[in-house]
Amino acid sequence: MITTLKGNNTGIDQTADLFDFYGDISEEKISRYTSIGVPTTPNLARKRSYFNRSWFVSSSQLWKTGSNTEVKAQIDYSHDRVKAYGNSTTSYFLDSGDKIILEDRSSLTRRNAITGKFTYEANAKAYYLNNTLKSDISWNSRALNTTGTLSNTQSAFRPEFLVSNNLQLIKRFGNRLVTFKSLNEWRSLPERLSVARGDAEYGERIAQNAFYTNERASLGFVIKRAVLSLDAGIAGYFRNLRTTLYGFEETQAPEDGAVTTDYMRVFVSPRFEWNYRRIELNLSVPLNLYSYFFSSGIKNRTEFFTSPTLNLRWHIMGRTTLSVRASARRSPANLHDIHNTAVMTDYRTFNTGADDYYTTSGQSVGAAFSYRNIYGLFLNASANYLWGKSKIGSMQDFIGDYVFYSYTSRPSRSQNFISYASVRKTVDFIDGAAGLTANYGHRKNSMYSQGHNTRYSGNSIGLNAFVSGSFTSMFNWDLKFVWNREEMKIEKLNSRSTDNFLYQGSFTLTPCRLITWTAGGEFYRNEIESGRFKNMFMLDTKVTFNISRRFEITASLNNILNRKSYSYTSYGALSSFEQASSLRGRELLISFYLKK
Repeated sequence: MITTLKGNNTGIDQTADLFDFYGDISEEKISRYTSIGVPTTPNLARKRSYFNRSWFVSSSQLWKTGSNTEVKAQIDYSHDRVKAYGNSTTSYFLDSGDKIILEDRSSLTRRNAITGKFTYEANAKAYYLNNTLKSDISWNSRALNTTGTLSNTQSAFRPEFLVSNNLQLIKRFGNRLVTFKSLNEWRSLPERLSVARGDAEYGERIAQNAFYTNERASLGFVIKRAVLSLDAGIAGYFRNLRTTLYGFEETQAPEDGAVTTDYMRVFVSPRFEWNYRRIELNLSVPLNLYSYFFSSGIKNRTEFFTSPTLNLRWHIMGRTTLSVRASARRSPANLHDIHNTAVMTDYRTFNTGADDYYTTSGQSVGAAFSYRNIYGLFLNASANYLWGKSKIGSMQDFIGDYVFYSYTSRPSRSQNFISYASVRKTVDFIDGAAGLTANYGHRKNSMYSQGHNTRYSGNSIGLNAFVSGSFTSMFNWDLKFVWNREEMKIEKLNSRSTDNFLYQGSFTLTPCRLITWTAGGEFYRNEIESGRFKNMFMLDTKVTFNISRRFEITASLNNILNRKSYSYTSYGALSSFEQASSLRGRELLISFYLKK
């Protein structure tokens, strides 16, 4: 048995300690509709702005029940209380003139969660069996006070309930291994959002639950240089959604709604692999037959989907590889977007969803190259181009103080290009290394805004350079430079762009075995709007006293210059978002470590 108890209010996020690296991700997950945005600080370490009071207890047990069998159990309970502060300016770019929303926000988020995971495992000569039963229950609440253009107070209660069972059996039949998998899970996401705005009170209640089952078997054959594998099975998804709006006049919002979005799916996924000398070929052709069953006047239907993917890898030399990839797909609709009424996501935003079934299709091609040698040189590069179309397009409309996002039966197209290149080299004369990484992305899309089809495009450019080394065994150092540019172009309007810079450096000095001193700084230069920058310099230091092999004392001083705010600008679909978030102030932390 191992039991762990942790707690802190120092800005350390402990959720990673409870992450299940071996847990399977469901192919069909229901997601929430409400979204109360809290102040965030991208490109900045989360601990800088994480005002938390968090703790958790985790207990794991293992019992050997036989020579080939064992039972494992893990139970976790966590509590997280986080505050956030900031102000923002949201600009919606419209033909009739920009619509600007000013907000000064203060949020308080609480989360309590209990998770149980119980596993039976048998590993015998003729078979392998693993059955995992999991439950996850959480109570999540968030309160957000907003002043500015539309002053209000929002409160949301969003619990989550999950029960799942995952069975895997690998059985030997002569010289063949057949894998059976069975996944069954039930999930419920009730939501309640309340808004107080002046003398008005309004909100929404959402009830959403789904059951998902997936039963499959896999078998492989080896024929000389080729491997043929087959994955086949049946899956089912049964989902109910009910929404209830209150506090609105009949002319302001659609009526309450209820819809079921169910399907049964039969699938076969053949996969072919072939190896000849330095060439590897991989072809997969998943085949899916869906039978959909809807309510609320949406027509039932049967749809066939396939998405072939071809991968070719050529090992040009022992340390040089070239890969190419191509795929084509026709994809089913996201059932989350199909509903027959408006759903309130926050105090001023509604999503009316799609009122009928739709499909999307797309293609992609890509290539990647890698090289390394015995002298410490590493080269990597990749490029991918993706394009697609959908039978529906997205819409954005403003009605009074509210913004509505919806879908239209008019088709839409999208294009994306993503590229990456990196070079790294060991540098002997400084006992270190240096590297340079560059990336470029381009996207094109369209949205119907106030009834007009508006095309827009965006570019993202990034450059990252670093060098690190050591003068002696007592002194290590590193330097880093990061540049990111975001560009947005809306037809008939001027293009917009922002540049963000980061200069970072640190060193570690160990004059003797007893003392280790580390110090570092970061200089941020973020462009908020054209020609207007926000500069911020942060400095930290830490001294460690190694009293003995079992005992040490560390003194850390963070944010020495006591910086209080971090600002940045980002772009969305036909909008920009300028944010300034509060940071944790100057902090001194003394730590004692005792190792048994």
